[in-house]
Amino acid sequence: MGLPAKLYPHMIKRVAFLILCSTIFSVSTFGAATINGPTGLIEVPTAESLKYKEYNIVVDYNLSSDNSDVSALFYKANLGTFRGWELGIVGGEVPSEGVFVNAKYYLMSDNSQYPLSLALGMENLTSAALTNFYLVGTKLFSNGIHGHMGFKAHLSGDLDASVMGGLEYFLDDQLSLLSDINGDRRIYKVNAGLRYLLSPDCMIRLAVIDIGSSHTAGTLFSFGVSFTGFL
Repeated sequence: MGLPAKLYPHMIKRVAFLILCSTIFSVSTFGAATINGPTGLIEVPTAESLKYKEYNIVVDYNLSSDNSDVSALFYKANLGTFRGWELGIVGGEVPSEGVFVNAKYYLMSDNSQYPLSLALGMENLTSAALTNFYLVGTKLFSNGIHGHMGFKAHLSGDLDASVMGGLEYFLDDQLSLLSDINGDRRIYKVNAGLRYLLSPDCMIRLAVIDIGSSHTAGTLFSFGVSFTGFL
């Protein structure tokens, strides 16, 4: 028996809504670790977090444009744990102090079609000079853009706070373009990059870090690969 004709428009709308929601959900899991470790953009962490028992492993190589001593290979690993916590480590040739620990707590997200999320976290917990605390919000928009804004406070020495933020634009379900701005001791860096999803569990990442060479290290070119899965 067929359905009444008047029900078809409602069914079409419902199916379209479910498809849209599933697309948004898959896009929200598209992210990978920042170069500093936590899930986020290029340098700026976001309020998007790994799910319970979800993990990512990232290997990056940074190539300096004018100082070969800055070039380095390093790795990151993150795991979504219970009650909204994301825990991770970053190590390799950078940081030179050894392996650092990162932690992010997923505070909240509303139930709207394009939710606003909040998260707080700490980077480089075992560092003598690079430990920082951050609070960040993430907003999804209907045109494929994810917006992120927050602040970061450096805890070593004098307390120093700076604004951070960025955008990620999804061209399709495999390719996204992203850019962020990150403050470090009142010096701001502008970064840009792209991510390409080779498969549901493998992503290629390219980025240009500190485009204006505001830091002494100069502009860096970052190349990496990220693997995601569930335990």
